[in-house]
Amino acid sequence: FPTFNRPNVELVTDDIREFTSTGIITKDGKARPLDCVILGTGFIVDPRIYMKKFELCGLNGHTIQEDWKVSPTAYLGITAANYPNMYQLVGPHTGLGHNSIIFMIEAQADYIVNCVKLVQAKGGGYLDVKEEAQNRFLGEMTQALKGTVWDSGCKSWYQTAEGINFAIWPKSTWRYWLATRKVNEADYRFVKCAGQSAEGTSGGKLGTSAQAMARAAVR
Repeated sequence: FPTFNRPNVELVTDDIREFTSTGIITKDGKARPLDCVILGTGFIVDPRIYMKKFELCGLNGHTIQEDWKVSPTAYLGITAANYPNMYQLVGPHTGLGHNSIIFMIEAQADYIVNCVKLVQAKGGGYLDVKEEAQNRFLGEMTQALKGTVWDSGCKSWYQTAEGINFAIWPKSTWRYWLATRKVNEADYRFVKCAGQSAEGTSGGKLGTSAQAMARAAVR
């Protein structure tokens, strides 16, 4: 890394103790004046971490954190079984290590819009992806990852502590576009809610944030 050897560059690995009006003070007590501080927080890709304060209870009465205790999973990285009308961008198994994530996000945004249009066309209610469809997708990803550099036994930011790779899409991006360009209705349950309620038919209730999401999707 030649940049670290430049005379005007200093590599500091100490923790930041505090911010001041002129810069930072590191754990060793040294004040370091700075013009700009950039927080590199983009490597927290585990939704169990960045969604840990997101109140979401599914139709099965579980929270999303309970259902994702072993590893986060979602059908096409977008929808999760028992969590109707919850849609994700760059969800489980749709991160990239070999291409532009923008293409994936565009494909996901189009897919979500198509899901909402499908709900509207059917008269409102919600879509809930079937567990067998979600498990089939997970199995396909697990198989496709075998033998790749993303599943070679090394620990990385896209794995759980147990070594489960939950983040990477191991195929080409155009294959993802093919998989998401049309909603496969056979992989979903459609339930029409009386009075557009945000409550599930089995008694589960969505959290406050998810209720707003569900209402927005129905509209």
